[in-house]
Amino acid sequence: MRILTLNPQPIVEIPFLNAGRGPGGFYEDRLPVLDAVVDRLPEGVSAIIATADLQGREQFQDSPNGVPRLLGEALPRRLAAEILPGLGLEQGNAGVFLAGDLYTVPALDRRGGSGDVRAVWEAFGDEFAWVVGVAGNHDTFGADPNAPPRFPRHLHYLDNDRVNIDGCQIAGLGGIIGNPRRPRRRSDEQYTQCLEALLRHHTDVLITHDGPDEPDEPVGGHRGSPLIREAIERLRPSLVVRGHAHWKEPLAQLSGGVQVLNVDARVVVLHE
Repeated sequence: MRILTLNPQPIVEIPFLNAGRGPGGFYEDRLPVLDAVVDRLPEGVSAIIATADLQGREQFQDSPNGVPRLLGEALPRRLAAEILPGLGLEQGNAGVFLAGDLYTVPALDRRGGSGDVRAVWEAFGDEFAWVVGVAGNHDTFGADPNAPPRFPRHLHYLDNDRVNIDGCQIAGLGGIIGNPRRPRRRSDEQYTQCLEALLRHHTDVLITHDGPDEPDEPVGGHRGSPLIREAIERLRPSLVVRGHAHWKEPLAQLSGGVQVLNVDARVVVLHE
């Protein structure tokens, strides 16, 4: 799967509440939704929605009970009811890539909080045919911060694992490079070993939360890990979907032709 074109102008920008620093510090932000054309999708799939770092909550007036839901919990219905039909795409045959960090504290008074994101995965699963994704370093799936989730069969949680979706080979590695004594973190060596083992097999799409840098970007480069970039350039998956570090430009190409789609705090709709 390769991206042929990506329109940098959003189809729509969805307003949401972003956390501030302290009580009452939250503010309205906007989530851009971008449109991208790919050379091919898995058999029978009309579109794939790729997103990550939905660290916000819906607006008060949009909440059914006055308590704002997680942004990623409210977003799927709007994508299915408004945005995909507006592009002439069938939501019933669409899939989802989630690249992690889908939680924000309910009071919107602190950035970087960790919490349960099962409701986000389930909301995407309610609207779309399948979901494939990884955990961010702020994501949990119940009381145990290290426990993997138990989802219905069409929700594919990957962590150093692979899945085949209608002929599309997808690998996933969650978390970030960091202190392995903390949740969702691996040392440099552990992370690159996992990545190399995953990519020994043919991989159409690699989904990660952490991800490669892109030092050749003209204005200061794109943030990320040079170790991850070196492994990816050597092992060459077709497409990498990543979050965690925001890039001004969502699409980059590494040495050897590997494409990297950065979906931190944005949504990209991929279709033929």
